[in-house]
Amino acid sequence: MQAATLPLHQLLRAHTASAHARVDGGLDGGLRDACAYAAYLDGMAEFLDAAAVVIGDEPWLTEARRHLASDRGQATSTAIRRHEDSGTDPAQVAGWRYVVAGSTLGARLLLRDARALGAGAMRGTAFLASFSASDAWVRCLAQLRDAAFDDVSRQRACDAASDAFHAAETALTRARMQSHAA
Repeated sequence: MQAATLPLHQLLRAHTASAHARVDGGLDGGLRDACAYAAYLDGMAEFLDAAAVVIGDEPWLTEARRHLASDRGQATSTAIRRHEDSGTDPAQVAGWRYVVAGSTLGARLLLRDARALGAGAMRGTAFLASFSASDAWVRCLAQLRDAAFDDVSRQRACDAASDAFHAAETALTRARMQSHAA
């Protein structure tokens, strides 16, 4: 099947497979201890802030960011404005939404790890509980299915998804490095 005839979510999956594997590899073994959990929360905060700039403050994302701030012991303000040149391209939004909404699936596994660590005693699990219970992935798939993108827009969506995975990888790596340096 040619790329132009692949459903958009399958095209995005194929285009980002190696980037997805790198992000998953960075979380290989899950959340082993309190330090790993704190670094994960810090990395996700940076990533979801970047995502909100592109896709806007959608209710599910705003709620996730509010819970994340609370779990990190920070103020719960989640206001972020889109950059003038960001978030206006539906293909770019679709690519970023694909990555962010897809990360709610991985959050289900990480929630088990955090609870096994007794995370409530060190940091809360409200973010992971809320994020993993979100219907963002189901809604994202429906939006991708209904998107009427031409070939150029489909490529922009793929490029945006790659950018989103890169942002996630960078944020999570930076947070891990900072936690090891502390």
